[in-house]
Amino acid sequence: MHERKVVLKMVLSLDGFATSLDGTHEWMFEWFGDDSGARTLRTLEEAGVHAMGRRSYEVMGPHWAASQGPVASAMNDKPKAVFSRTLEQVSWGPAEVFADVAAGIADLKAREEEGTILIHGGPGFAAALTQLGLVDELQLTTVPIAIGAGRSPFAELREPLALEVVDEQRFRSGALGQVLVPRR
Repeated sequence: MHERKVVLKMVLSLDGFATSLDGTHEWMFEWFGDDSGARTLRTLEEAGVHAMGRRSYEVMGPHWAASQGPVASAMNDKPKAVFSRTLEQVSWGPAEVFADVAAGIADLKAREEEGTILIHGGPGFAAALTQLGLVDELQLTTVPIAIGAGRSPFAELREPLALEVVDEQRFRSGALGQVLVPRR
């Protein structure tokens, strides 16, 4: 039986934060370029489903639904899995809502569908997946800016998470893309 891979894709500051304390992340966009965009597009095209928490779904949905181009197509055309205990209605679809993270990921992994389960979202959702040991691969882009304080997807780990770097690419902007897998 084929089991789908769970891939966490995030951009982090040099000091390890995914967002500022107020939840903003505009500081990351100046580090995007053609080369990092090409890598992102490949990752999006490999996805079979885009998985995210409610807040990310509510922010990303209107943006991508109103956008055009290859990245927008990769985001809009693929199914979404939204993890929320409160969301009752989804309009950016096709989308399915899951209340339980572990059960929802297990369901998505067991399906006989192609492509990765690509995790988008904030540090809280990423932390929940990481703490439960549900992430098979991390695709992290570290941008060369320190923001001093913020929210990290790793701030609430109960024990160290040892990772192995399996791929690395330095982008022209100075950002560093890394693919890491948990040491098991």
